[in-house]
Amino acid sequence: MHALIRQIIVGLGVLAAVSTAAVAQTGYPNRPIRIVTPVPPGVAPDVMARLYADQLSRSLGQPVTVENKPGASGNIGAEFVAKSPADGYTIFYAYNQIPTMNPHLFPKLGYDMARDLAPVTQTLSTAYVILGSKDFPAKDLAGAIDYARTNPEKVAYGSYGPGTAGHLIFEIIQEQANVKMLHVPYKQGAVADVMGGQIAMLAEPFPSAVPLAGSGKVRGLAVTSERRVAELPGVPAMNEALPGLNLLGWQGVWVPAGTPPDVLAKLNAEFVRITRTPEMQKRIADLASTPMGTTPQEMKAAIQRESRQWGALIKAKKIQMD
Repeated sequence: MHALIRQIIVGLGVLAAVSTAAVAQTGYPNRPIRIVTPVPPGVAPDVMARLYADQLSRSLGQPVTVENKPGASGNIGAEFVAKSPADGYTIFYAYNQIPTMNPHLFPKLGYDMARDLAPVTQTLSTAYVILGSKDFPAKDLAGAIDYARTNPEKVAYGSYGPGTAGHLIFEIIQEQANVKMLHVPYKQGAVADVMGGQIAMLAEPFPSAVPLAGSGKVRGLAVTSERRVAELPGVPAMNEALPGLNLLGWQGVWVPAGTPPDVLAKLNAEFVRITRTPEMQKRIADLASTPMGTTPQEMKAAIQRESRQWGALIKAKKIQMD
């Protein structure tokens, strides 16, 4: 009898060992992963999400697909991921406006970015370019500020709607320079109206602004980066007109809060590794952007810092979205 019991115990031990080994071999990931991005196909974050998906598929040995869920200033995609299982199989690839501006702009959101989504890494940063009409008398941002000071509320700037980054950039310029300009919101066609002289200025993301400024159809008035950039050597940095003011956009990765720490760590390691490959660094540079590759803690600190900055401005200007 004792011998039989011993055999059963040994057998159970072997079974447990086999089971444990099987779990280890089928650890994360053991099925397809999806990356959700809150923009339409072809827009810069979508392009980057697909590049990362391709590389992740190779390194993780599982299919990684991209799903586009645009709308509501990124909130549709963010809410979808926030309410997804916290298992590492749904990843959010998005941009800085969603965690740093939207919580202050939208009084009612179906999710809480700080509570429901965990930062993984920032992948790249990109500046904006203040574009001016060729008919606008100012040749740079300092000149535009001087002109606006002598022509209050007559210098029109465009944006893609109240509360967008392009709108808030000009709000902070006006506050820092103590001038008043006229905001003209667009759904589309803002670039054409700068070219045609219907509006004086527009803040455009760097990747799309560089060819526009190089075309000669519009004038580059300032870049929002800390210093001048090689792609637009004749365009001053914003802080040459407004000392200390730099405004950068960035893209990054999140997962639902509660994702196991080892899964989050693995995703951070993979995204950072891919970001640092020569191939990805070239693709990011081709988009006139700068590779990053931060830790979750660094990303969280950046979000908190920028959220305070934008929150104070949004509150002061009483800007709200429905």
